[in-house]
Parts: sequence; C-alpha cells; structure tokens
Amino acid sequence: MKKYKVDIKKVILVIVTPLVMTCGVMAQGEEYQKELAHIIAMPRNESFSALNAYLNLNCKTDPKKYKKVLSIFEEMLSEPTWDYHNEELFKILIEHASTASCLSDNEKMRAQLLLDVVHKNAPGLVANDIDYETIDSSQHHLSEITTPYTLIYFNDPECFSCSIVKERLDTCTTLKNMVCDSTLTVIGIYPYNNLEEWKLEPMPEYIINGWDYEQKIEKEQTYDLMTMPLFYLLDRDKRVILKNEASLNCVLRVLTHLKGREYNDIEEILDDSWVWGMSPNFLKLVREED
Repeated sequence: MKKYKVDIKKVILVIVTPLVMTCGVMAQGEEYQKELAHIIAMPRNESFSALNAYLNLNCKTDPKKYKKVLSIFEEMLSEPTWDYHNEELFKILIEHASTASCLSDNEKMRAQLLLDVVHKNAPGLVANDIDYETIDSSQHHLSEITTPYTLIYFNDPECFSCSIVKERLDTCTTLKNMVCDSTLTVIGIYPYNNLEEWKLEPMPEYIINGWDYEQKIEKEQTYDLMTMPLFYLLDRDKRVILKNEASLNCVLRVLTHLKGREYNDIEEILDDSWVWGMSPNFLKLVREED
C-alpha cells in the first residue's frame, strides 16, 4: 500500500518531544475518552470554552496529567478515522499547548510548529485554491466552481480504501441528485504523479476527475493529507465546513441536512447542531457502515 508523505516538521517534532502515544491510547485513556465525549456533546462554542477550561485547570494543578491529556486528545482529535476526530477542537488543543506554562520550551515549540497544520484550511476559513487538470488535458481552478457546496474527494488509484469508497460513490444517489440540481459540485483530486494509473482509474460520471498537475499539494503541503481517501466540504465561498473527513457517511449526513436550508454565514453552518453535534457514539455507528 502506498505510504503517504507527512510534513517533515511533524516527524522531527515527534522524535524531539513525543507527546502522542503510538499504541494503547484507548486502553490507557478511558477516563479521558469520557471527558472528551462530554466536551464534544456540548454546543459548539460551549465545547470550545469547556476544552479550554479543562486544559487550563490541568495545566495549573497537575502538569503531569495535562501532558497525558494532551497526548491522548491529540491523537483522538487529529486522526481522521477515529470517532473523536474533530478539527476545531484539535486546533484549540494545539493553540493551548503552544503557550502552556506547564510545558517546557521544547514541548511548546513542537505545538507552535504544528499550528501551521491546524490553521491550514481550518473550518470557517477559505480553502487553498487547487489548480487541476482533467482527463481531456484542460486546466481549471477550484475557485471557479459556483455551486452552493463543493465536495473535494482526495484519492489515489493505488489506495485500496479509495477503491472501496469509489464503489460506493458509483451508486450514491444523494450526491448524484445534488449534482444534477446544481446544489453540489463533486471534484476528485489526485495529488501525486503516477499519471498512467490516474488515467486508467475511471471516476463516476458526476464527479470531476482532476489531477494536481503542478504538484502543489505534495510539494508545498497546501493540504495536509494524513490518509486516503479524504473529503473536504466547502460552502459557496470555498470556506471549509468539513476538513479531513474520512467517512463518506458523515459527509452524506451533513449534506443531506444542509440541502435546501439557508444560512447567513459560515459560522451559522458550523454552529448547526447537525453539522457540529455528531457524538462519538453516533460517529462510531456511522463509520462502521462505511
């Protein structure tokens, strides 16, 4: 299976100050899972405040526990395939660690360098533009799409999981119908350089099949692709609603809810309980169906 490239800073940081546990997180952190599940279950802004308060308390009263919380929460929140995956809470976690008084300078430096990752294409921000080429050799830009929503499907023909997801996309009436009524544009983006494999791999007709011909995603790390496949959901102005989402079911759940509803701004979308309020237990059931 293809090994996906990771930002070299991440590798260096993990070697210098390994806060993230490499195994046994779930076995060692049941107490922390419950705390995080409680935080995620709150309305969005209350959840932000609760996480900050929880981190402040532990940093002040029990630095050892703070570091353990940081290591467990970091893996649970950042890993796209985990039920606790939440990019906005991951951002808050790293921002807190970058200035935490209970961490050493090296530990804070690690978090400070990770800030670039969590701020890049963060929910609520405009996604980085993508210049892509289609099979007919014509060139286009992500920013040119005008539908109310855009779904980016990052994929790789050498990725087994991508093949499984693509089989589901072949018969996905929800996405097909939204594309047909001009509510949604679905664009597949291949970010690597094996053009023969890309051209041989068919894509469902309703999905634009694009290739990052300048290789900016890989060379300039314009998107942080931790695994494959990954979905990004954007609004009309290309502001991010979902980032690094590995579950097609989660994407479909959000899109089905958004269809036909009017929102004043991106914050109103992100605050929507159907977009934000996917509890870990619910997500576990949803992702098991993927």
